[in-house]
Amino acid sequence: MKKTGFIIITFLLYTLTSFSQDKTNTNGAVISFEKENHSFGTIIFGEEAQYYFKFVNTGSTPLIISSVKSTCGCTIPDWPKNAIAPGDSAVVRVEYNTRRSGAFNKGITIYSNAINSPTLLTITGEVTANKNKMIIGN
Repeated sequence: MKKTGFIIITFLLYTLTSFSQDKTNTNGAVISFEKENHSFGTIIFGEEAQYYFKFVNTGSTPLIISSVKSTCGCTIPDWPKNAIAPGDSAVVRVEYNTRRSGAFNKGITIYSNAINSPTLLTITGEVTANKNKMIIGN
C-alpha cells in the first residue's frame, strides 16, 4: 500500500512539473532588458527626469507590449506600440514628475506576449528643493 501511494505521488509531481511553464524556453517572444533598475540620484525640484530602458526581443517570435502600468500618476511610461521582431531592440521611456519633493521608489510593470511577462522595472531617486521654485507637495 505504501509503495502504491509513493508511486502515485511521484507520478503526480512529475506530471505537474512537466506541464509547468518554462520561462527559459525561447519558443516565443522574450523581453530582455539591459537594466531593470535606474537611480536618478538627486534631482532638483522641477527638473526633467526621464530614463530610457533599452530591451531586446531575444525570443523567436515578434514581441508585442500590450500595456505598461506605473505605481502612480507621477510616473509616465511610453512604449513601442508596434511589434518588435526577434533580435530587434527598442526602449520603454519612463518620465518622473519632479514637482514632488522627497525620496521615491516607483515600479513600472511591462505586460506583453513574452514568455517572461510581466516584467518589473524600477526607478528611484530623491527630489530636493530648488531655491528658485516653490515646493508644492510631498
